[in-house]
Order: sequence, then structure tokens, then C-alpha cells
Amino acid sequence: MSEPNDLVVVEADGSVRVPGRAADRRLRDRAGRYRLVVDANGLLMLRGEATPEALATRTRVLMAGEIVTQMTVLEVMNMIASSGWRGEMHVYGEDAHRTLAIDGGAVKFAKSDHADDLLGQVLYANGVVSKQQLDELLRLVDRERRLGTLLLEKGILQQEQLFAQLRKQIEQIFFSALLTPEGSYAFIRPDESVEPPVHTVHLPVQALLMEGVQRIDEMALFRQRIPNSDLVPEIVPRASANALDDKAQLVLAYCDGERTIDVIARETGLGEFLTTKNLYGLVQQGLVVLRQKTGDGGSAVRRLVVQFNEVLRDVFVAVAAYGGVDHTRATLEAWIQGSGYGPIFGDRVDMDGSVDPEHVVAAMASVAIENPMEGLLQAFHELSAFALFAATTSLPREQELALSREVTVRLKRIRL
Repeated sequence: MSEPNDLVVVEADGSVRVPGRAADRRLRDRAGRYRLVVDANGLLMLRGEATPEALATRTRVLMAGEIVTQMTVLEVMNMIASSGWRGEMHVYGEDAHRTLAIDGGAVKFAKSDHADDLLGQVLYANGVVSKQQLDELLRLVDRERRLGTLLLEKGILQQEQLFAQLRKQIEQIFFSALLTPEGSYAFIRPDESVEPPVHTVHLPVQALLMEGVQRIDEMALFRQRIPNSDLVPEIVPRASANALDDKAQLVLAYCDGERTIDVIARETGLGEFLTTKNLYGLVQQGLVVLRQKTGDGGSAVRRLVVQFNEVLRDVFVAVAAYGGVDHTRATLEAWIQGSGYGPIFGDRVDMDGSVDPEHVVAAMASVAIENPMEGLLQAFHELSAFALFAATTSLPREQELALSREVTVRLKRIRL
């Protein structure tokens, strides 16, 4: 597996190695002398030495820390807005670096390096342009002609429509930043000598936070029934509907058993959140059932198996050092049969503890239940938990605790 692009390694002797290309490039722009300020477990902070003149204009870090829960960013943003601070909130998640510029209690602009947050993808997700249109436009983008300019030139959007889509892009970046479950953040006072973007908005932070809290609460509820946007909604024959609002009727009209939730969100222009919200109501009323998407060759199942196999291999590597592989494998195979998961996982696990992906793919193809991927995810979590339990008889207490912590972290990262 290749090393992360932003990787910095502190060796056992205290020396620093920078194998990540992005990290290397960023540090070159920060050449100078630094003092170590914070060396907490999981977080290092350096403070640069500078002259009083440089301190007057340079970027200053006002607040920084780790994201420990899904409420961390929300709480920090609430404090920033309530205090009327001016600066940039940087949110570093596992998948993206998002930046929100705050001034006067409002978001002025935002940027992100996540593919889903780019303007073109936002336009596509909201049904403004087709995939073909977007591809053609992106081929024409250069330093002189940005995507927004092309949209206006070709008459795809009017200026006020483009501004509305830019607002939606910033809102999406804001909500995605709020939903970051792990990582770190930094609120900084930017370099006053750097010119701000020409085009800005004014989105009150408190209003966005209120909607953000609602989304966090509601999406947690929705995900209990609708775990991902790759599922295919299908209308239940002869089911009678109570009064539905316009958005629910629109979503229902697209539930043809062929379109995925992601496609419906795009073609209706409602976006993922509103589509999921209305589908949840339709499922609750018994008007719609959710099926797994067909025709993907089992790729979604295979991806899930690969992720859990990595966890199982970690467990078996740990017990191998103490000669417990045979016992752990036999115990795990007995549990599979006794739990009733034999038809899914097969009669045996491999020497390294992994299960056969092709067997699981074939088994899931014949499963006739609603949300089969959610059931498979649950089955794998139970399998991993028992594998860890089975390994305890072969490991010393200290090694057992270390393995348990590592496996817990790995399992949290697995998503449908």
C-alpha cells in the first residue's frame, strides 16, 4: 500500500522524515526555525520564530485541536460565530481538507479538495448539467476560462443561477466539514497581505449550524433504514399513500426499481439529503422498498470483503507470533457454522483468517432480503468481533489490548 501523500514521519531517534509529496511541498513553503509547542499523543504543534514586523502580517493560529466526535467541528464553529471572530477554519479529515472563511458571523467563501465538493460535481449532483455536459466543459477549462465563465458563455446558467449554485457549493462544503468524524482542525487569522477571493457570499453561520444540527440528527435516523445512496427504491404494488407533499411525490415518481438513490437525487435536483429524507418517509409508510443495485458484478460486496479481510488478517498475524493460528482458525470456523453465517462465509477461512470474496459475492447474489448489504456489514462486524475474542486465548494481555484498539479503529473506518 502506498504511503499517504501528506505523511510526515518522526523516527525513534527524534529525526523527521517527509515521504509524502504534498507534505514535502507544503513544508518547503514554511522554511525556518520552529519551537515545539504541543507534543500530545496524536498531535504535534510547532511555533515559528519570527521578527515583530513579520508577526504583524503573518498567518496566526488562534485555535487548533483534534476532532474527537461528530460534534467537535460544530461546537468550535458555534464558538467562533458567537465570539464574532474573523479568520479561516481549516478542517482536516481523512478524505479532505476543507476551508471556511468566517467574518462578521458569516461564511464568506469556502474551498475543498474533495472531488464531491468541486463546483462541477455539485452542478452534476443537483441535476444542473449532465455527465456528458460536465465532461465537455471541463475539457475547456483553463486559467483564463474557469467553469463558471463557461457556464455563462454557453447559456447553461444565468448569472443569478450561477450565484445560487455557488452558494449551494459553499453550503455543501460547510455541512461536509461539520460531519467530519475524525481528524483535526485549525482556526487561523490569515495573512493580511493575501488578497481575498473576488466573489464572496454572506451565509450566517448560526443559521447554517441550526440546519447542520438538524441534518446530523436526521441523517443518523435515516441511515438506520437507508445506509447508502447506491440502493434502488421500488414502489410497492397496490400500497395506498397518505397525503404526500410535492417533494415526496416527486421522489416517489422516480422510484422505478432502476434508478439508485444517487441518480434520483441528481435527476430531481433535490440533492442527497432531501432525497434521503423523503425516501425515509416513503419507506416508513410502506410505499417503497429498497433493493440492492444489480449489474455491478458484485463489486460492492467484493470491496466490503476486502476491507474486513484486512482486519481478519491483522488478528491472525498477531496470534501467529504466539503459535495460536490453528486454534483461532478452528474456533472461528466453528462459530461461523453455529451462527448460521456458513452459507455467506463458507465452511472454512483461509490460513490468514480471510474469507473467500467470490463465495460471498455468489451467496449475496441469491439473498432475497431488503438491504442485503446492511445485513452483510452486520455479519462481518460479528465475525470480526468473534475473531478478536478467539485470539485472546493466544495473546498476552498487553498484546490483546493493543490489537483490540487497532481493530476497533479499523472497523470504524469501514463504510458501505
